[in-house]
Amino acid sequence: MKQPKIRYFLESKSSNREERILPELIMVEVSYGYARITKIGIRRNVPFRISLQVSTLPSKFGLIENNFKYDDEVFKKANKNNNTIKNKMLVLEEGINKLTSKYDIERTLPTPNEFKLALEKYLGRVAILKLPQQTILEYFYNKIDKAIEDSDKSKKNSITGGTIKIYKTISHHIENYQIATNEVLTFEDFDEIKYWKYWDVLDDIVKGEIVVFNPNQPKKRRTTEYGYLINSLRKYQVAFIGTLKKALKEGNKMPLDVYDENLIVEKKEASKSIYVTEEELQKIITTDVDFDYKMQRAKDYMIMGCLTGMRFESMFDTKNAKIELFDDNGYNFEYIHSKQNKTSTEVYIPLLAPVKNVLKKYNNKFPIVKSNAVINTDIKKLFKHLKIDSLEDVTYITFRNGTVNLKNPKHEIITTHDCKKTFYTNLFNNGMSTTAIDNMTHPDATPKNRMAKIYNKSTMLDKAKMFVDEINKINSSIYKM
Repeated sequence: MKQPKIRYFLESKSSNREERILPELIMVEVSYGYARITKIGIRRNVPFRISLQVSTLPSKFGLIENNFKYDDEVFKKANKNNNTIKNKMLVLEEGINKLTSKYDIERTLPTPNEFKLALEKYLGRVAILKLPQQTILEYFYNKIDKAIEDSDKSKKNSITGGTIKIYKTISHHIENYQIATNEVLTFEDFDEIKYWKYWDVLDDIVKGEIVVFNPNQPKKRRTTEYGYLINSLRKYQVAFIGTLKKALKEGNKMPLDVYDENLIVEKKEASKSIYVTEEELQKIITTDVDFDYKMQRAKDYMIMGCLTGMRFESMFDTKNAKIELFDDNGYNFEYIHSKQNKTSTEVYIPLLAPVKNVLKKYNNKFPIVKSNAVINTDIKKLFKHLKIDSLEDVTYITFRNGTVNLKNPKHEIITTHDCKKTFYTNLFNNGMSTTAIDNMTHPDATPKNRMAKIYNKSTMLDKAKMFVDEINKINSSIYKM
């Protein structure tokens, strides 16, 4: 390992250096060559930080013009009679050097958490900082109880019901692991090897290769021969690691480097090719669901998304746009000026009759949807209610079983992402030219013909009129102005 570099700095609670007139805690950052490779392949050095457990005035630490960055000359002059700070620095540096020699002899490179814990033991701090022994499961139980207690208090940092549900699921996972292995998970022993063993055991339980009888889960668990899907596992890993980070901050020491990005599997989107047929759209438009505001919200969204071709982000970006009217030279249509920040493009989208009917309910404004995840849940509920459940081919990536091809009911896999495909596919099936469709869905697309790119100077309004001309050729109760 590299010879550690030690940096002293102050833990300030004020960004205004003129206000820093009270003693501040001296902190230490130790960098020794430990690095992680991020998911995009970048090498990032990871130091650890530890308190010197003594405070000093910023003016005795550094110069105000340098924002009190450690200055050896200022520090020595101001603290020449202060043996407390100097002794603490010497003891800490001696501990770092001794541990470095030990690791060099062993030819090991500790994680930042392991190095920090070993240094705290050397400094005799562990007995002071160590909390009563608590298992990881007990910690989760306490967090869930506290979250439920705070959920009715309107705290700024209150955990939502959905997150509480995930945490309960994780607690059941830990219970299942401990029943399956007859092993209690503790913070002190939870390293990277045990972390991945944990997920492997859970994956075997999902596959049915390990059978667990959990009294806290009387309902029989559904098993699948292929185990966890990557994205399902990732969701649990994110929540699990997030809670372990909180546990670490609260004094629970563990050898696992919870800030290692590689502990969470990479997101892999399911591959599917579905769209909402014109007949299904007609069913959505004509069915009354105003008895359930979530399904009504989903209905309105699907009508607008499928008949404008806009992504969720584009719909959100358009929420304050004004409905415009073009009435000239034989044309009379309403349109929306859609500025799509995600793709840095803009387009005039003529509004079809079903879209205009929806917008009337919202004072001619695009309704604001809380989040993509929320509306996706609502859409699935709507499709299940309408029994839009044709079996569709989907390709999933699993945790340990590679790629799996399945057939799922449409109501289980439909999302806002499928609105754009619906817009394009149904118009294409109705005979509309791909140029007219592309003008709406991909206004940033480069013309295939190089000369067309040079000479075609049609405006957004020209493209909107072309779209209207094509719509007027279609004989449909949905695709009409």
